Amino acid sequence: METRKAWKQQTYYFPNVADYAHFGSAMDRELKVPSDLEAIPGPRIGFIGAISGYKVDFELLARMAHEHPEWSIVLIGRVGEGDPSTTVSQVEALPNVHLLGARSYESLPAYLKGIDVAILPSRLNEYTRGMFPMKFFEYLAAGKPVVATDLHALAGFADVCTLANDHASFVAGVERALSDSTEKLHARLSLAQEYTYERRTSRMMELVNSLGA
Repeated sequence: METRKAWKQQTYYFPNVADYAHFGSAMDRELKVPSDLEAIPGPRIGFIGAISGYKVDFELLARMAHEHPEWSIVLIGRVGEGDPSTTVSQVEALPNVHLLGARSYESLPAYLKGIDVAILPSRLNEYTRGMFPMKFFEYLAAGKPVVATDLHALAGFADVCTLANDHASFVAGVERALSDSTEKLHARLSLAQEYTYERRTSRMMELVNSLGA
């Protein structure tokens, strides 16, 4: 959008949003953590999404696993989605990295409930430079502390997550996120409620109406 904005003055950008009610159910005390995740020792550092070589920084994941053998790094998603050449050889043999495969959309809140810190370990390249990860607001709606690579699209949300510009700061961010606070939780939930499908549709209609006035 930024690269096209000069072509048209009336260009408006709306970021990704999340189903707040669905992912917010991760905080339901009655919701059970799936048995395959429950069997993995904590603390659990989790990623949910396409596990693709052009997006996921496997070197970063391997570094976290080596530096913190007491952490369990849980990856939920289909390996090679969008990039059939993806190899997970850097991480699949590590004892504290767990590739669970794809899981249904309906079950994701239950998996998020069992994760202590949610991560977005994105590579920095031409693709990710213009990417807004859908999982960001889903993580927030689930109440999870988020540590992410310093993506341009997330720069405006640095007050509710940790943005890391290198591997060392990413690992340090996860260390801090494991000592989360109720105040930070409330801030995440408050922001997530502003980025729902309903709120985005409402804003879009307000804009359309104002332009037609």
